[in-house]
Amino acid sequence: MSETEYYRSQSYQEYLLSSHRREVCPPEDVYAFFNWKGLNNLVDFGSGLGFYFQEFRKWFPHVWIWAAECQQEIIDMILRRKLMEGIEQLTPFHMDQSDHPLLPEWVPVPEIIFASLTLSTFPNPGLAMDGLIRSMKSGGRLFIIDWSKTESGFGPKINEKISMDKMKFLAEEYKLEVTKSGRISEHFYGMEVKASSNFIYGYYDLKEEEDEDTAVFKQ
Repeated sequence: MSETEYYRSQSYQEYLLSSHRREVCPPEDVYAFFNWKGLNNLVDFGSGLGFYFQEFRKWFPHVWIWAAECQQEIIDMILRRKLMEGIEQLTPFHMDQSDHPLLPEWVPVPEIIFASLTLSTFPNPGLAMDGLIRSMKSGGRLFIIDWSKTESGFGPKINEKISMDKMKFLAEEYKLEVTKSGRISEHFYGMEVKASSNFIYGYYDLKEEEDEDTAVFKQ
């Protein structure tokens, strides 16, 4: 495993569920930072083992959570958590690892994609943002939480972090609009991103907005 694939290690995944993470980036501060209005389907992109699952259930009792992961073993662990903890309205699903991720067509088109500590793992986060924006309805929003580019003594090495300014620059390179950005805590920042008026959906706009077969997966 290369240094840039630190996120694949079991120890890192376990850290992401730790009480320390809760201390350095309180979920309540994350909730307060973003505007969650109009939410019915939320994609937790790169959910890991599900740090936010119980928070989502508390914040949005009637919203369906779609947990996207590229590692099958993590999906298996999510399913185990779902059964053991009785987490309702949660569907984990596999996404192929791609530099330009697009949601499967059977997943309901989400109003919000939530990407916590995931975009900095991509070779080009701007290209990844482009794919995620194309996976939503016009006006859909991408919520990003990522590591500030500082020495912290925990988490990935500083050269594996992407600063807020660079993340914003990369978004704008792909004709995306950053509607909000700022520090959430000392070591983490947040950004809200949507398509700008110059963004062209093109071919990917052919994706159907609703899929009658979706209910099969809501189990």
